[in-house]
Order: sequence, then structure tokens, then C-alpha cells
Amino acid sequence: MFYYLNKDTVPTIPTPHDCEIKKVTIQGDYIIFEFEDDISYHDSIRHINPDAKSLVIKIHLVDDFDTYKMKYYRKPWCRGDYSRIDNAQLEKIAKKEGLEYLYHYVGYQSMIIKLFSKTDITLDIAADYIEYEWIV
Repeated sequence: MFYYLNKDTVPTIPTPHDCEIKKVTIQGDYIIFEFEDDISYHDSIRHINPDAKSLVIKIHLVDDFDTYKMKYYRKPWCRGDYSRIDNAQLEKIAKKEGLEYLYHYVGYQSMIIKLFSKTDITLDIAADYIEYEWIV
């Protein structure tokens, strides 16, 4: 299923909340998220596609994207701040530590995705369409 971010109306895109991303690939003009097997175990997917075994999300980029990782401080009055990391580190984090998809915000040719590993990770993406490929 395709969701276009460059039309008059911004689509409502299902969120695979709490689902584990087993692989992230940055390939040409795409960011590709491959999700865990037995994804319909999660409530967020069971209501969208109860027969799904897995999910692949392909985001078509119109420009480069930015990846930010939260750096926590040990001071109790200071939560921390985000620092920009190299986009290629996203692939390594997914492979080494694992990533969990939390939520996303969608705007005209824009998407912000919040992920979680050992810390918060935020992606700021300029995209024209997103493809959800359900594996059944």
C-alpha cells in the first residue's frame, strides 16, 4: 500500500507501535525498515492486519534525512539533548542493539519518526511517498 506525502491531503499512516525493527537499510533514495517475524502479536498490528507475519516499510526520500540520538546527562535536573549522528549509524544500531518503532508524525513531504534503542532516536525525513509491504 502506498501513502503519498505530496498530495493535497496528508494521509493517515498506520503506526507499527512497539514493533521491533530487525534491519534498516539505506539504499539509494530509500530508507527500508524490515520488521520482526510474527508482527501481528502486537496490538497495534493485530487491529490493522491480523494476518500479517511481518512488515517492510520503504520510504522514498526527496532529500537527505537527519538522524538524532538522545544523549542523557547524569545530572538529575537535566534530561539531556539530541545530537546529530551519521545516518549510516542507524543501520549499525539496528543490527547491534535493535530498534523499536514508537510513532511518527506526517506532514507535506515530511515525516518525523521516533525510534528507541538504548536511547531515543529521531529521524527527520523529507519524503514523497511511503510503501507498506505486508508479508502474510
